[in-house]
Formats: sequence, structure tokens, C-alpha cells
Amino acid sequence: MVKKIIAGLLAVVVLVLAGFKIFSNRDTVPEKIMDLKNNLTSYHMEANMETLAHDDKRNFYVCIDYKKDNDKDLFRISLLDKNINQEQIMLRNKDGVYVLTPSLNQVYTFTGDYPLNSQKPYLFHSMLSSLDGEYNIEKVSDGYLLSFVPKYENSPNWVKEDVKLSSDFKPVWVNIYDQNNTIVCSINFTKVEFDVDLVEDDFNVELNMKNAKETSSTINRSDDELPFIVVDNIINSELNEQTEATINGKTVYILSYKGNQNFTIIQSVLESNEEINYQSVSGTIVEFTQGLGVFNNSYLTYYYNGIKYEIYSNSLSVNEMIDIVSSLDVIESK
Repeated sequence: MVKKIIAGLLAVVVLVLAGFKIFSNRDTVPEKIMDLKNNLTSYHMEANMETLAHDDKRNFYVCIDYKKDNDKDLFRISLLDKNINQEQIMLRNKDGVYVLTPSLNQVYTFTGDYPLNSQKPYLFHSMLSSLDGEYNIEKVSDGYLLSFVPKYENSPNWVKEDVKLSSDFKPVWVNIYDQNNTIVCSINFTKVEFDVDLVEDDFNVELNMKNAKETSSTINRSDDELPFIVVDNIINSELNEQTEATINGKTVYILSYKGNQNFTIIQSVLESNEEINYQSVSGTIVEFTQGLGVFNNSYLTYYYNGIKYEIYSNSLSVNEMIDIVSSLDVIESK
């Protein structure tokens, strides 16, 4: 009888200790990650990213550099679109925010808090920001699995995100799912380093443009390829009028759509510049699966593979504009 009582007490002690360990881990693991989040000084990360939109897959090679410089957050984000072998570089330095297109020798300048103004799937800051809301974290054999509901303003169909972290809290991979539990964005990190030695020149516009141009290829597009027509099943509007005009010596193609929602798309070929061409842009940088755009009040501007697209509408939301612009990569040209 005594042996049974002792055995029972031992079992209770084991369960209590095990429970304490479980709840202790649940408390201390996020605390350790929060400490990392609050004390980040620099990192370098490289990854392969695949996105899915309208059954069209895009593949990117992503490089991110971050440096805390007193009260300033400095970023360098390179997105190399493998499908067209073109690179865009987003820089945030002490002077402002810049988007570089090396193949065109073009720099767009912005004001604002990019890239911390919204979540980015490849940005470690965005992954860590999930700890400010509701999340689930699970200890696995070689690290941790962090799960949460993401908040991507321009991708409302991205409803679930899983992040695999190593035992020292470095990102290993990211999977983002839609309502059908289909993976719409996957990222596999090939290199992650904390506390790297970064200097101010790493975020310099001219130096980044010079280095990128040494490996970038020139975009050669012609007016004969335009215009591109939105696929019919993307929208409940029809092409009402198509015109060609010359503005400031450039040929532009104007497509007017009417139906449940009215909008106009203007397309033109971008030209490469001999010297770096700086252009100040008003609006907010918009990121979606096909690339980068700029939203300003009632219109969205999108630069992709040597072509500038502008979509104007008083009735479309930003997400609807993005959906239409994204469909232009799954298009029929006329």
C-alpha cells in the first residue's frame, strides 16, 4: 500500500514538473525572442521566395540588410525577379527612401516609414511583429514553429502564416496560406547572420546603383508589344475604348474599361538613362506578388520589366487595382 502511495506521489510530481516545464517554455521562449526583437542592431539575410497569383508563379532572390544607427533604421532590400532577371533595390538611409531600377538607371525617391509601414513576408521585423498580437509557438526538435494570422494590407487572401525558426531564433522558412490552405508565398532562407558589420556606404544610392548595374541586363522593350489587355475573367468590366497618344514625345496607350466598375489603364515603355535619373514620387510604396507599385489617392502606378502601367479609378479599391494590375502578367496582347 505504501509503495502505491509513493508511486502515485512520484507520478504527480513528474506531471507537475512536466507541466511546469511546458508552461515555463511557453513563457520564456517568447521572452527570448522579444529580447532579440528589442535588441536587434543588424542582420543580413538571403532567401528564395516564390509567390502565386492567378495561377502564375513568380520566383525572387531576396537579400536584406538592416542596421540600427542611433535612432535610425537603415534598410537595403534587393528583389531579383528570376522570371525576367531584373532587380529592384529598396533603400532606406538617413536621407530618405529610394527605389532603384538598375536596368533603367532610374531612382524614385519617397518619404515615409518604408519598409516598417506594413508587413513584408521576407522581413524579419515583420515576423517578429506577430508577437505583438495573437500567435502560437511550438517547440520542435530543431527549433520553433511560429504561427499567426498575418495582416498584409494588399493581400487580404493571405490568411495564415507559419514561420520556422532555428534554435537560435533565425528564420529558416516561411509559408503563407490562402483560404483554401494553398501556399501562396513560400520563402526559404539560405543565409542568416545577426550582428553583421554594416557601414553607411552599404545604404548609399550611387554605390548600390553602380554595383547593381555591373550585373544587370538592359531592358529593351518596344511600343510594338503594347498595349496589354486585362484577361476577361479577372473583372466584370469590358474594354470600351483604346487610344494611342503622344505625351512629351512618348507614345502612350490608353485603355478605358466600363461595367460594374470603371477604370482606365495607361501603358508606356520606359527608357534607360545614361546618368542616374532621380524622380520624386508622391504616394505610398505598394508591394504585391508581381512587384512594386505606388498608390496615390485614386491611381496606382506600377513599373515592371521596362513598362510603366498607370491605373485610374474613383470606384476601385487599392486591392482591386492590384488585382487588375497583377493580371497584366497573365495577359493577351493586341
